[in-house]
Amino acid sequence: MARGGFFAVDALRGVHVLVVDDEADCRDLLMAILGYCGALVTAVGSAREALGVMALIKPDVLLADLVLEEDDGFWLVRQVRALKPDDGGMVPAVAVSALAAESDRERARGAGFDAYITKPLDPWELCRMISALLSAG
Repeated sequence: MARGGFFAVDALRGVHVLVVDDEADCRDLLMAILGYCGALVTAVGSAREALGVMALIKPDVLLADLVLEEDDGFWLVRQVRALKPDDGGMVPAVAVSALAAESDRERARGAGFDAYITKPLDPWELCRMISALLSAG
């Protein structure tokens, strides 16, 4: 995907994104970016909190940092993929990480993530990525 450029402010209107990051500043940034593009965002600070949210609501997209304080993003996506499809087991999942090596991307995909974006992230690339995942699904 090309970097830069603007993305329509309503491009993710009606899309519910569950953001998982243990750093409050990162959660706030992701909420602001996704909210700007029209998404409804639920943000939590841990993998276990995310599973609790998923027991109540089914997001359209899961956006999770790979490095979390307790159970990491790899653990989270494996738990999500073990769920029945009606319980959210097939939700498109995006890994967010500061690790940029191809082996990190492969490990994330192997664990069950559908896409991978590195920090610092391009806000428009993130919105385009989520839009593309939803269009493909």
